[in-house]
Amino acid sequence: MVAERVLLSYSNDMAVQIVRPATVCGLSPRMRLDVSVNMLTMQALCNGKITVFGGAQVRPNIHMDDITDLYIFMLENPEKTSGVFNAGFENISILDIAKLVQAKVPCEIIITPSNDPRCYRINSDKLLSTGFKPTKNVASAIDEIVAAYQSGNLKNEDRYYNLKWMQQEVLK
Repeated sequence: MVAERVLLSYSNDMAVQIVRPATVCGLSPRMRLDVSVNMLTMQALCNGKITVFGGAQVRPNIHMDDITDLYIFMLENPEKTSGVFNAGFENISILDIAKLVQAKVPCEIIITPSNDPRCYRINSDKLLSTGFKPTKNVASAIDEIVAAYQSGNLKNEDRYYNLKWMQQEVLK
């Protein structure tokens, strides 16, 4: 928040563009399997079951392709995109994400209690008013992950989990 205020203080001298991205889902060269959509999809593919802790918690999501398209859009349209923008287009509960995965990968959903009731929602109407339009969604992220896994192009490896990856790097 402080950094945003400092950057915005320069807005008279230059275009200041601040993006507050939602949780990014979908395939990428530096894949993340520790974020909700990707993690639940891999659980279904690898284990035939998904463990949901609580489930009512809401998470905002944006597809990897949409966030990269947004950065390009902002660079090409600085006059429209000066300011602070939330970037996320689907506020979905963890249980509903699991059900979307289950519809594409037959699996069991196991719901267990959670002591973490945090919910996050964002509104991206301001961003949409610039003319930017997302082209993908959570369902397309799930489809891409399933296809990559089934073709052998995606494996459930520690390097795709930030905490495990960082711990391995420290041990080197």
